[in-house]
Amino acid sequence: MYIVPKQINPTEIVGGSIAIYENAWQNPEKTIEEIELVTNDVNSGVRFIPSQTKDDQLTGDPTFQSIRTNYDLDVTGSGKMNESFRKINNRFFEITSSAVQGYTKIFGLDENIMFRENFNLLKYSGGQSYHAHYDGGTGTGRSVSPILYLNDQYSGGEIEFVNFGITIKPKAGMLIIFPSNYAYRHIAHPVQSGTKYAIVTWLHDR
Repeated sequence: MYIVPKQINPTEIVGGSIAIYENAWQNPEKTIEEIELVTNDVNSGVRFIPSQTKDDQLTGDPTFQSIRTNYDLDVTGSGKMNESFRKINNRFFEITSSAVQGYTKIFGLDENIMFRENFNLLKYSGGQSYHAHYDGGTGTGRSVSPILYLNDQYSGGEIEFVNFGITIKPKAGMLIIFPSNYAYRHIAHPVQSGTKYAIVTWLHDR
């Protein structure tokens, strides 16, 4: 029988509906070690690929990146063939579910918030960034955006919510949840040195 994860509440709320959960992911350093072990194994079949937006994909060039220059890995898909990524996928689901329980109550969301998309692992280094964007309009069904940061041993890499003048320097194990709509347009600033790892998804209300 499935047991609903225990609700967790935000450490801080800023910008109206940006909820910050510090230390949501325990032992993130170990998780990164597992990620690097699997992705560096030529026999694992688990690989990072260049991230693309829909506009980039129209070119037909899988390496063309105009708006986001980082790398991406399908955690959910990789979990079907690798035990380490299956555990990462399930753990992210449990933590996000626990946080979203409280998030929907705090902000009075009447809709049923659903997991409809795979979980993605993002990797930024060497000046890689994601220019100003928002995650989804009403037509996409995307309602809530969670980002889980696995580390903080890098320079740069802040997330900036441009319409609120709010910039957050991620901490290892920190989860951030915010609305997916245009008001919460945000930038992932360039990582100047080191490597940033984060897990993301987008929850739907339809």
